[in-house]
Amino acid sequence: MAEPNTLLLALLFLAVAAGWVLGRGASGRDEEKDQTPPSQYYLGLNFLLDGEQESALKAFSEALAVNAETFETHITFGSLLRKRGEVDNAIKIHQSLLSRTKLPDAQKNQAHLELAKDFIAAGLLDRAEQLLKDLIELSTEHEADANILLLEVFEASRDWEQARVLAESQLKQVLAATVTPASKAKADKMKARLCNYCCEAAEDQEVNKAWTAARNEAAEGLRWDDSSIWPHLIMARIDVEEGATQQAFDRLMSAAKVAPNRLPEFIDPLREACDALGCRGRLVSLISGLLETRDDPQLRSLLADEYLSNGNEAAALEIIVQGLEKKPTSALLQKALELMSEQVSCPAVVEAAQKLSIKQSTYLCGVCGFHGPSFYWQCPGCKNWDTLYRPAR
Repeated sequence: MAEPNTLLLALLFLAVAAGWVLGRGASGRDEEKDQTPPSQYYLGLNFLLDGEQESALKAFSEALAVNAETFETHITFGSLLRKRGEVDNAIKIHQSLLSRTKLPDAQKNQAHLELAKDFIAAGLLDRAEQLLKDLIELSTEHEADANILLLEVFEASRDWEQARVLAESQLKQVLAATVTPASKAKADKMKARLCNYCCEAAEDQEVNKAWTAARNEAAEGLRWDDSSIWPHLIMARIDVEEGATQQAFDRLMSAAKVAPNRLPEFIDPLREACDALGCRGRLVSLISGLLETRDDPQLRSLLADEYLSNGNEAAALEIIVQGLEKKPTSALLQKALELMSEQVSCPAVVEAAQKLSIKQSTYLCGVCGFHGPSFYWQCPGCKNWDTLYRPAR
């Protein structure tokens, strides 16, 4: 089987050949320097067969004259290379397109946008930001796409202030338009994004121990999206730092009732607050109540942990066995085997269940499928907010 890069270049070669055939009729309108002899195809093919992929790519790219008819082929080259991780080559192709004076402005603007994407992929955020700002001034047609990419740049550089200014501007445009279910959904999504920006800024302030500033940022986030629990978690941490443990406890208990699916993400600070106040038993009541309305294997596992912390192994095993009967998961099986270790004659079975549980205890993004062992408010894969969850497996 051919190497992936070889297959890629072979496809590129075929695309170049097809593009050259389609562009032959238009090539006469270009200058002599833009007309490329067919021998470049054979040269590129020789490079490809010899394994000299960089040289092959260069030959194939040079084989196809740049003009309005062949423009899309070059754009396809560049975007495909970027997606393959070959960002340097993508940059060269898109910069070459921008240097062509005879291309229509609309196509130059498209190349402009693609080059900005290349710079983002390469981590050259300053250059991408400037390109996108220039493009917004040059083309109203690409303004929406450029703004989306600008938000991506601001997020990657953690420039939450500029991100908020741009997001608020976009929100105003949405709210000014005719109200439809689609526009309302878009506005709600933008408000949630603004809440996340405020929370990120609040956590940056937390790092500097600027508690008042951090609390203000979190409160601002809550004003944008009162359904989010992230601001509450931040303010609870600040409460603890400022000695207001009861207030932190109340916040976390409220957050658990609003978003029980997120309780595993903040169970540790809630336990610490309970211990500090001497009311750990209230966690049993809380989780038991949540289980009555939401049969969640993760909540069941947390309740078993609470029973175990009190030395009540029988109650812990009972709640786990009930879960295995209703919604069995590898995590519940592993916990059951641990509790029954004296009755299980084969330690390898317990060990295998532990390994399976660890392997499957990963977070999954509901949008792009990214998975990993750690929770993030923003998915590292698709950059969407609050889309990671831990599937019951």
